[in-house]
Amino acid sequence: LSTTPTDEELEAVFIKTDADLSGTIEFPEFAEWVVNKVDLTSQDDLREIFSLIDLDGNGSISVDELRQLLDSLKVNLSEDELTTLIVKADSNNNGVIDYKEFLESDELWSQIKLTVGVTRSFKEILKQYTQLAENPQVGFGTINPLPYGKENAAKVGYDVSQLPDQVWESSCMCGNSFSLGPINQGETVVDLGCGAGADLCVAASLVGETGKVIGVDMTAAMVKKARENAELCNFTTIEVIKAPFDMGKHEDIPESVADVVISNGTFNLSPRKKCAFVQAYNCLKPGGRFYFVDVVREGNSESEIQEGSWCDCVAGAIPISKVLELMESVGFVECEHVGFTSYRTSDYTVTATFRAKKAD
Repeated sequence: LSTTPTDEELEAVFIKTDADLSGTIEFPEFAEWVVNKVDLTSQDDLREIFSLIDLDGNGSISVDELRQLLDSLKVNLSEDELTTLIVKADSNNNGVIDYKEFLESDELWSQIKLTVGVTRSFKEILKQYTQLAENPQVGFGTINPLPYGKENAAKVGYDVSQLPDQVWESSCMCGNSFSLGPINQGETVVDLGCGAGADLCVAASLVGETGKVIGVDMTAAMVKKARENAELCNFTTIEVIKAPFDMGKHEDIPESVADVVISNGTFNLSPRKKCAFVQAYNCLKPGGRFYFVDVVREGNSESEIQEGSWCDCVAGAIPISKVLELMESVGFVECEHVGFTSYRTSDYTVTATFRAKKAD
């Protein structure tokens, strides 16, 4: 729009924004228009976006981190173009982009449109998992239907008879974390990306009344469903925390408390995978165990992976070798790829199971 828009321009914007043709623009329609058409540039937005790109949390953006972001947003730049972008933004010539340089780089913003891209990816994930929590009968998956619910849980190895059907209906596990090692009476278990809480309930049945189970999820509807499921099963040892699990450190997520950390099909959804592994490591007591199941990239399928949907557990998948590398890089020992499950999200992804420990 011009600074003094005509009536025709205003009418055109109104018609495009009024998605339900009600004759009024409700807040969700306005928010959708903002996300799709306007760069969000408040200080809070900028800091959040910077932290999302800064995968290792060291306060600067490297070429590799910027490349991962561009790939996830389907922005095609050659290596020369990427290097030029970094050089122009890197005013102090130290090879990385710090926060001040990030704010001042107009070209960086105009060429890759970071705010809108990241916001869209985040919104897509929240929308899909909110729907799964609130209306599981609708189905799961944005491009192709994905397995979920009670039937899927049974297929990947759960004894679904031990919990009410409602507990399974919004579950979307890609494997069985409990097949990877023991969980004992009296232990504390943390589930990162707990979803609707099926794994929380299984864990609670294993640790008993003297144990503790803590679930972490960023989707409000899933947190609500997980708490309802815990109450339905009369598990008083379950606590569910609404928080991102991929910040490396979060004030609401306790550290050094867990005998076991589990995660089931969630790390692939995060662009901050190293920070997610840092969080898992930080939650564990010395000697604690990490039982991890996730969708991974199969073979040399990088180009096909990038064409997939992030929230359908395709575009965010990384190779098994990279999973092991990341676990070792944050301090885990005895890192092991255990095997595979039958769960697939595309022709180019497969589900793998892993074990690791925090040193004594």
